[in-house]
Amino acid sequence: MTKTIINIDLKNATLDEALATIQRITPFKFNFKTADIAQVNGIWYKKQRVPVSNILTDLLANTSLQYEQVGNYILVTTIKKPLIHRVTIINQESSRNNIEEATTGCALLQSVTVASVTTKKSIRKVTTGHHRLSINSIKNMAMAGGEPDVLKSLQLLPGIQTSAEGTTNLSVRGGSYDQNLMLLDEAAVYNPTHTLGFFSAFNTDALKDVSIYKGIFPAQYGGRLSSVVDIRMKEGNSVAQKVTGGIGLLASRLTWEGPVKKERSSFLLSGRYSNIGLLLNLSHISNLIKISSKDSKVAFYDLNARFTTQLGNKDRLSISAYLGHDKFFMHLIDKTNLMKWGNITFSTQWNHAFNNRLFVNTSLHYSRYNYSNASFRESRDFTWHGHIQEMTAKTYFDWMINSNNHLQAGVGIAVQDVLPGKVVPNNDSAASKKVSLNNRRSARLFVYVSNEQKISSRIHISYGIRATGFAALGDAVVYRYNEGMSAPIDSTYYPKGKIVQSYFAAEPRITSSMLLGNNTSVKISYGRNYQFQHLLTNSSVGLPTDMWISADSYFKPQYANQFATGVYKTFRNDLYEASIEGYYRKSYNIIDFKDNADVFMNAHMETQVLTGEGKGYGIELLAKKNKGQSTGWISYTWSKSFRRINGINNNEWYPPTYDHRHNLSLVYNRPVTKRLHIAASWVYRSGGRTTIPVGTYIYNGVRFFYYGKRNGYTLPANHRLDISLTWHEKFKKKRKWQGEWNISVYNAYNRKNIFALYISEIVANDAKAYQVYLTGILPTITYNFTF
Repeated sequence: MTKTIINIDLKNATLDEALATIQRITPFKFNFKTADIAQVNGIWYKKQRVPVSNILTDLLANTSLQYEQVGNYILVTTIKKPLIHRVTIINQESSRNNIEEATTGCALLQSVTVASVTTKKSIRKVTTGHHRLSINSIKNMAMAGGEPDVLKSLQLLPGIQTSAEGTTNLSVRGGSYDQNLMLLDEAAVYNPTHTLGFFSAFNTDALKDVSIYKGIFPAQYGGRLSSVVDIRMKEGNSVAQKVTGGIGLLASRLTWEGPVKKERSSFLLSGRYSNIGLLLNLSHISNLIKISSKDSKVAFYDLNARFTTQLGNKDRLSISAYLGHDKFFMHLIDKTNLMKWGNITFSTQWNHAFNNRLFVNTSLHYSRYNYSNASFRESRDFTWHGHIQEMTAKTYFDWMINSNNHLQAGVGIAVQDVLPGKVVPNNDSAASKKVSLNNRRSARLFVYVSNEQKISSRIHISYGIRATGFAALGDAVVYRYNEGMSAPIDSTYYPKGKIVQSYFAAEPRITSSMLLGNNTSVKISYGRNYQFQHLLTNSSVGLPTDMWISADSYFKPQYANQFATGVYKTFRNDLYEASIEGYYRKSYNIIDFKDNADVFMNAHMETQVLTGEGKGYGIELLAKKNKGQSTGWISYTWSKSFRRINGINNNEWYPPTYDHRHNLSLVYNRPVTKRLHIAASWVYRSGGRTTIPVGTYIYNGVRFFYYGKRNGYTLPANHRLDISLTWHEKFKKKRKWQGEWNISVYNAYNRKNIFALYISEIVANDAKAYQVYLTGILPTITYNFTF
């Protein structure tokens, strides 16, 4: 370390951030317990051409910490404990590339976190289409309402775009938003949005980090075609209690964490609440954002909880839970419907270390998504309910066989219960009657194995397979139809637990990486993914009226084959990095509605849906500046997506609504002074697709629309500038309370980006088209604090 000389400039940094900065610009990697360094913050340090050893001595002065160098690893520990004698590198994505430590007199499994994943590590990892964002980087981005947003931050990366302006729904490499697997501590979240997609359902104060895999996943993931978004909650502080929070115009939040038993167990409680409806009802606010609203009831809340504890020297237990709920009624959108929805997840995980090469993780997960739509029309005075519930049990092994082979294998089972719809009258005088569709039950048994193998110093290969057996279960009635699927001619009843239909899916994945020098690599990959669920929807934002349908005799599982290749390079000692990836994807058994489909409370849903194939291809570019006064990136995606379904669009290929040809994002961050930080992002997105009438015709004396090709009309392009300024209160070392003010401006130059296009009914042989805009310029202010 004495021979490694660097320049460093830290401004009000935490020790975690300081070590991450050193790691980015040196060959060293840090290993430490998060709890040990959590209380060291407020670091102001600027040096030119100084050895790393001197910097660490200065940073750890007046603390209870010490460091020791082991090869290229620097171990940071508390002075009162013995130093680490043995280090095992766990090179896997599922364990977040953490370093597990074995110490004299200490537990084998500890909450140890590498300060960051270096750029060189990303060059060498054997994955394509993978991005990881820390929560600190997300909080530094300019976001709507000053509210950090996990999903909107992902939209600024290549190959990932929003399905509709201003929303959090993701379209990944030409896929629909239901083809993304959202995991919170490995439990599935079926609707990850608040306020119809304006906010994500995840409170960043309760999170550790987020990873996304596009198209080709590691073998431990399955069940979706397009992507896996793996979000992990952070552990509570096991050393001292800490409270963080924020008070904003659109949402407020509060987080409390601390030790249950010091340095052995910890807890975290976090909550967020928003009552945007009250704000929208203020006339001067509605005039400012160009929304005419009255009597709005738009509100949401979410709660996170986590408990983590050591169970002896080789075992670790964690329990986490999430609860979120939304209520949405806006006079502008619909005067007669009140929508409600919410998610519940629960996860418990037990980790056991057999030795420093073999680990096992056993977990149980529960997820439930409830949704309802209350209609107050005279002809429809009822509430429509639905839910999807899932329970999963699994165990997997992680085995470092030797320095050249890293094996992972697992097995699990998941059972699911889906209620497509149930109607309940709102009062005794309502004309509607209580009616319910049959629940759809299913089970999946899955097993996987994968190995990451080092062929030579420059060639690495990762290969594996995931096998899934799926069964649709009774209680169910299966109908047989005439040739045109227009009327049932027979039916068969299956009692509860009886197998109605079964499928077997084999999902091979393989990725190869070759180093072309120390700073360049080329990768190529192939993967097949299966999805045993379909989402019936006419929207691009994710509404509570959308219905999930499990695979059965008529709805066959979706599956896709995807190929990807890319070149990855770093420049000037990792100051810059760049990559280019190309992909091709072919999908099968995708669905779309027939023209004039009738889906509400239809027990014969299979008669309203047609099945076909899809394809998509594109190029993704990313250029990133990792360090220096200014940081950020530029991402660009060129892509095409098509569908072909017999019975739709004259059996010709047509684009889905979320097909956007060009997608450009610019992200910029810079500390102006010790206390002032600015951030900005600019996005450009080609218009989506929709179907509009191209003429009218008269039938029986009544004039009707004549529609052109399916999604044949391209909407106007969207572009927007978001700006954020953060002012830190003057730092005082002896004062526990630390605060900052954040001023954010969403859509800074007041661009009218189209949210939806509506065509009015024909009245007096005339019809009009209406463009709906989400919002104009939206300034907000938020106060964040910690103590």
